[in-house]
Amino acid sequence: MQKIVFAIGHFIEATLSVLSWMGWLPVTLFSLVLGFGLVYWLNMQGRYNRKARQNGTLA
Repeated sequence: MQKIVFAIGHFIEATLSVLSWMGWLPVTLFSLVLGFGLVYWLNMQGRYNRKARQNGTLA
């Protein structure tokens, strides 16, 4: 059991060392994906609201 836990610990340590080596790249990529997703979502929501306003189903 101890070998399994230590193996998981070593894997997490290696993964986090790669993330620290990458610097700000993961944070920047994550922020860009969130920003583009927000713009896409708001664009689609505007289309749905216009369509609902035309159909008279906008509450």
